[in-house]
Amino acid sequence: MQVRRGACYRFARVLACVLACLASGLRSAHGGFLLPIKRRDGGLHSRDLLQNATIPLHGAVRDYGYFYATLQLGTPAKSFEVIVDTGSTITYVPCAQCGDQCGSHHADAAFDPAGSSTSVEIFCGDPRCLCGSPACSCAAQGQCSYVRNYAEQSSSSGNLIQDELQLLGGTSPVVFGCETRETGEIFSQEADGIMGLGNSEVSVINQLAGTAAIENVFSLCFGGVEGNGALMLGDVPPATFNVELQYTPLVFSAVHPHYYLAHLQNIAVNGTILPVDQGLYDIGYGTVLDSGTTFTYLPSQAYDQFHQHVSDFALSHGLQTIAGPDPRYPDSCFGGAPDAGHPDQLKEFFPTVDLYFEGSTFSIPPLNYLFMHTRESNAFCIGVFNNGGSGTLLGGITFRDTLIQYDRRNNRVGFGAAPCQEIGTGELVLDPCDPSLIAEARSATA
Repeated sequence: MQVRRGACYRFARVLACVLACLASGLRSAHGGFLLPIKRRDGGLHSRDLLQNATIPLHGAVRDYGYFYATLQLGTPAKSFEVIVDTGSTITYVPCAQCGDQCGSHHADAAFDPAGSSTSVEIFCGDPRCLCGSPACSCAAQGQCSYVRNYAEQSSSSGNLIQDELQLLGGTSPVVFGCETRETGEIFSQEADGIMGLGNSEVSVINQLAGTAAIENVFSLCFGGVEGNGALMLGDVPPATFNVELQYTPLVFSAVHPHYYLAHLQNIAVNGTILPVDQGLYDIGYGTVLDSGTTFTYLPSQAYDQFHQHVSDFALSHGLQTIAGPDPRYPDSCFGGAPDAGHPDQLKEFFPTVDLYFEGSTFSIPPLNYLFMHTRESNAFCIGVFNNGGSGTLLGGITFRDTLIQYDRRNNRVGFGAAPCQEIGTGELVLDPCDPSLIAEARSATA
């Protein structure tokens, strides 16, 4: 994306002094907070609850990374790396009492409620004893406990506590899970836990908005192949980063109320709309936006057409089909392409894809549906997979270098191309400490 270097660029170097005075993030003049997020290889592929059995898991061994943010919890504050996940509702980190029942590879020391002067244990019967789905249960000593079982045969369980989440300019109490047991991928991952951003009363977003700590909106900005990006809690206007958004309504589902769904009407490859019925993208659970899933999944008929159109374009432009990186999976891969560091050149070999949502069209470049071959140089594989009749799942790959704003106040979601890595590192940000500078830059770039 070409970033305009007008008056706004005068503030591009302001990050150093901002970080010095604000330490863990950035605050906008509208009361929102920006937290840098980073990508780490070897993360979980998805967060599909077995109880719901709606969002399927496809080949967890093909993970190419996850995005995480650093939260500051307790008094004094302790740091925890948590995977940001719009498909999950609850937030949890390992508890000190977990011992060897929690993984030893986590990035930070376990949370110790006894070491925080503001920690409050939550018992059954307390109105804060809320777990979403599945519901809370009572532990032996009457503590409010939760369990999450995931489709890749991993799990997290523990007790709910309340403590302070450190935000710029103050703190806000939040309820989260203090793990007493982990299994599977959750046990072995390096990230400390999960930050549930789903639409539920137990999610951090709902809690912060419910106490008026933030406006009822958040944004995610995932970087490209190199990763990193930003999580924005509350009202951080896209204009702060010179990003323009297109909006489409969020769709409510009584069957899946915790998911963020949009009405996807058509998909076009190189300008040609896939010849499938428009209602195909509404089957199953509809079209779900899920940051916790790496790849994208389409209903069978759309998947077949998508692969055929992309393959035909790539082969007709001089690429060759090659074997995938893992012989256990029939990936569609192509060799002879330019390096990923030259995305404009990739467009000569792979087509642009247009996503037609209700009221807006979002165009994505090849790197937003391709992943790099791990055993061959200058080779790429299609990161879109067959979801049968379960629905459409747009994962993180589709939204590389895209700012996604979940504007829950106005029941809409916005998309816009953005230099997410620069935003997360502060290389492209206006001064959040001075509203007059924001107004000046907005006026200059209007």
